[in-house]
Amino acid sequence: MTFQFAVLGSGSRGNSALFCHQGDGLLIDVGLGPRVLAERLASVGSCWSRIRAVLLTHTHGDHVDSGAFRGMAKRGIHLYCHEGHREKLGADAGFAALDGANLVRHYDDRPFMGPNGFRVEPITAWHDGGPTFGFRIEAGAGCKRRGAAVGYLADTGAWCDAMAEALIDVDVLGVEFNHDVAMQRYSGRSPALIARNLGDRGHLSNQQGADLVAAILDRSRRDRIGHLVLLHLSQQCNTPALALQAAGEVVRQSDRQVLIHAARQTPAHPNLRFGPSRSTRSWRTSGARRSKPARRPAEPLALLPGFNLESA
Repeated sequence: MTFQFAVLGSGSRGNSALFCHQGDGLLIDVGLGPRVLAERLASVGSCWSRIRAVLLTHTHGDHVDSGAFRGMAKRGIHLYCHEGHREKLGADAGFAALDGANLVRHYDDRPFMGPNGFRVEPITAWHDGGPTFGFRIEAGAGCKRRGAAVGYLADTGAWCDAMAEALIDVDVLGVEFNHDVAMQRYSGRSPALIARNLGDRGHLSNQQGADLVAAILDRSRRDRIGHLVLLHLSQQCNTPALALQAAGEVVRQSDRQVLIHAARQTPAHPNLRFGPSRSTRSWRTSGARRSKPARRPAEPLALLPGFNLESA
C-alpha cells in the first residue's frame, strides 16, 4: 500500500499540501489559484478530480483563494473549516458558492472522519489569523492492515506538549521553520512586523521548530518518522541551509534515520511516496501548558550517517 504526501506550495505567497491514499486526495489549504493548483497537482501526478476535500488551517490570504473555492464548488469538493472561520470568509464569493452548494463542513478540536476513510485530528495552534489549526491525518488503517499518518503544523508562534503529543509516531512530519531570529531582527522590516513574527502568535523560528521536532522524536517509536518536512520558510528571513542545519542537529542527536526536506514556494517540493507504519496508533489527547522554548545558537552541522538532508 503506497501513500503520497506533496507540498504544492509553502510560504507567504501561497500554501497547499496533498495527502493521497489509493488515488483519493485531501488538500491542506488552497492558498494558490485554481490554475496554479492544477499545474502543481499535475506535476506530482495528481489532479483536481482526485481531490475529495480541503482542510483549512486558517483564513489568512496565503491559505485561501476565492477562485480555488469557486473551482471546488463546481467540482463538488467539500471544504472542512472551523466554525470560527465562517465570519472571516463570509464575504468571499468563492466561499459563498461552496456554502450555497452545501459543501461546507465544520470541525472543532475533536478527531473526525473525513471522506474516503481519512481520519483527521485538528491540532490547535497559536496565530493571529483567528482560529488556526494543524492536522494529524491517518489513512489506510484497518483491523488487519497497516495505515499511514502525516502530521502538519505551520503558522504558530509557540508550541506545547499537547501539540507534540498529537504528532508522535507519524510517517511524515511537517513542521514550521519560518525564520532565523537574527535575520528577522535585522531584516529592516517594521518593528511591529518583527515583533509579530517573533511573538507567541506569529511563526516558529528555526530553533523553536527544531525544539518541537526534538520533543516529537523523543516521544515517538524508533521505527516512525521517516521524513521531516520543513514548512513555511521565510524568503527574506531564512535560508534552506539554516533551517536544515537546525533540523539536522536534533535528528543527529536522536540517532535516527530521517530524510529532511525544505519545502519550497515553487515548484512543488517535496513529493514523497511511502509505505505504512508497522502498526496503528489509537487516538490520544493530553493537556499541557503553552511553552516558548528558549532559543540557543545553532552549532556547526556534522554530516553523520544518522540522517540525510535534502533541499533540492
